[in-house]
Amino acid sequence: MKPLNHVDLCFVIDTTASMSSFIHSAQQQLLNTIKLLSADSNIDLQIGLVEYRDHPPQDHSFVTRVYPLTGKLQQMQQVINQLRADGGGDGPEAVYSGVYDACTKMKWRQHSCRFILLVGDAPPHGFGTWLREMTLEAPKYHSGDAWPDACPSGLNVQSVTATAENHRVIIHGLCMSGDMLAQRAFNAIAQITGGQCVAVSNAKDVIDKIVAVLQNEFSNLEFDQKVLETVQQIGHLDTSYTAEI
Repeated sequence: MKPLNHVDLCFVIDTTASMSSFIHSAQQQLLNTIKLLSADSNIDLQIGLVEYRDHPPQDHSFVTRVYPLTGKLQQMQQVINQLRADGGGDGPEAVYSGVYDACTKMKWRQHSCRFILLVGDAPPHGFGTWLREMTLEAPKYHSGDAWPDACPSGLNVQSVTATAENHRVIIHGLCMSGDMLAQRAFNAIAQITGGQCVAVSNAKDVIDKIVAVLQNEFSNLEFDQKVLETVQQIGHLDTSYTAEI
C-alpha cells in the first residue's frame, strides 16, 4: 500500500539582500509552526531547501545551494539559521534555477506527496519576453533585467514547470513584491503545476500564508487516508449476501 501520509516539502527561497526580513522570520518561527502542523495531522514529513541568488556577473557568491530532504527538523533548523540575505545585482534573480534544482536534486521518496514552496520578491530573468510571446501582449521588460530576452540558464516557465510535472511536484508561490512581473511569474509557475500563488506584503504574512497552504494540503491528505480506509473496509466485508443474489 502506498503511504498517503508521506510529505516531501522543499522550500525554494530567494536569499538576496532584499529578503532579510523573511529570512529572519523563518529563523524565528517557521519550522516550529510546521512541526506542530505535521504532528496534528499525522504526517510523515521531510523538508529540504534550495536557496538561490543570481547568475554572474550580477552575483558572484552562488546561483543555488541545495540542502537535501531530511526528517530531522532540527537539522533543517540549523540550515535555516545559517541563511544570510546578501547579494543580488539587477532586479530579476535566478528563480528558474532554484525551482529546477529543487525538482531534480531532491531525493524525493517514491510515493510521497511532493511540494515546493517558492518564496521570493523578484521575477526570473527574461520573464517579460516569455510573457509577451505567450500572450501577444505589449513588451513587458523588467527595467533592471541584465538578460531581458532570456535567462542565462536556458530555463523558462515552460521548462521548469514541465520538470516539476515530470517529478510529480506541485509548486506554491509566495511573492513578496508589488512588482507585477514578479507576481505574474510566480503565479504562472504555481498554476501550471496545480498550485496556487499568493502576493504578500511582509514577512509575517508569508509565514501565515505558508501555514494556510500546508493546512489545506495536510487536510486533503487526511481525507484521502479516510477514503482509503473506507475502501479497504468495504473490500473485507462479507460478500455472501451478494453471492446469493
